[in-house]
Amino acid sequence: MNRAMVRRCAGCSTSQARRSGLGLRAGRFQGARRSQVARAGEGGGNPFGNMGNFMKQLKQAQEVMQVEAVKVQQEMQEAEFEGFSSDETVRVILSGNQEAKGCDITQAAYSQGADALGGLITEAYKDAHEKSVTAMKDRMKNLASSLGLPQNPNM
Repeated sequence: MNRAMVRRCAGCSTSQARRSGLGLRAGRFQGARRSQVARAGEGGGNPFGNMGNFMKQLKQAQEVMQVEAVKVQQEMQEAEFEGFSSDETVRVILSGNQEAKGCDITQAAYSQGADALGGLITEAYKDAHEKSVTAMKDRMKNLASSLGLPQNPNM
């Protein structure tokens, strides 16, 4: 506080103001403030004191996750999933990336006619697609659990 503040003290003299603590000079006030700040650092005064280390760990975890996710994608690209029609007269093969790899149609499927054949191919494709998606979800769950990440209930 400055001297103008001390003078405003109604009815008390300068010596009384100093004794009551109102007359602290700026230097003494700042010194008291510094010691309070120093004490605040003791015993965890700053809740964000270790944030830099946390951010470093988070960045490392992201890098590991990216590398592992690329590996999973490569594995899935090389994997093949077979899907069959309900009567097993049509077989569709998809990669883990849902890329068509092949389709086998038996003579029995051809003899059912064009409309029925289209439905059988669609059934086989859906079966292969479902198997591919399920495999990808399982691989990502395993990856997340191996890295100690929380599980997504929607997967």
